[in-house]
Amino acid sequence: MIIKEKSIKSYVALERVLQYIFTKDVEDKSFVFKRFIKGDRMFVKQLEATSDIETRSMITEKRLNNMVQQYKNNDKVRLFKRKGETKFYHCILSFHTSDKLTQKQLLLTAKQYAKKRFPKSMVVATSHLDTEHQHIHLVGSNVEYGLGTTRYLSKKEFSQIKQDMEKWQDKELNLVYSRINHSKKKSSPLVKMPNIKSTYKESKVKNRRLHSL
Repeated sequence: MIIKEKSIKSYVALERVLQYIFTKDVEDKSFVFKRFIKGDRMFVKQLEATSDIETRSMITEKRLNNMVQQYKNNDKVRLFKRKGETKFYHCILSFHTSDKLTQKQLLLTAKQYAKKRFPKSMVVATSHLDTEHQHIHLVGSNVEYGLGTTRYLSKKEFSQIKQDMEKWQDKELNLVYSRINHSKKKSSPLVKMPNIKSTYKESKVKNRRLHSL
């Protein structure tokens, strides 16, 4: 699999990323994995109970606000603060077009990556099916939950996680085409990091139009 990460350095950027992840062509069958996110089950039940587009949009907006607020609250207790620091990470795990994974397999992959990369941090993840490559979007906090400590990795440590995920993939998923030798050379991403800012603006405009009806 290809693993890419992008630093998120502001709360506004975090909101944009979460807005993109949970509103950009996401289907109901896509899994949602959460760790240390409280109160989300209520929103899930509300979404399951209605098919009305406007109602679902309002529930989703409240759900995202809840996630953002909890990420922010946890980030504010960090022990060491500095200007321009990385607050969160937006991660994309993508697979070759010829490898078709089930939602169960994608969920297991998200859980394994969260375990290796963010063992004590807040995490949310879901799958996107809007491109020919199946891929997972995951947002992890740089501040470990309830501890205030940060989790920065060196290039060597991050490379090791990629290699560990490759070994796990071979053992647990038995994929044929999504094998990458991370230890020898860099590979071109299967899925480019999305233009979150422009997509976020489009979503905001759509929501305003929908609520004005």
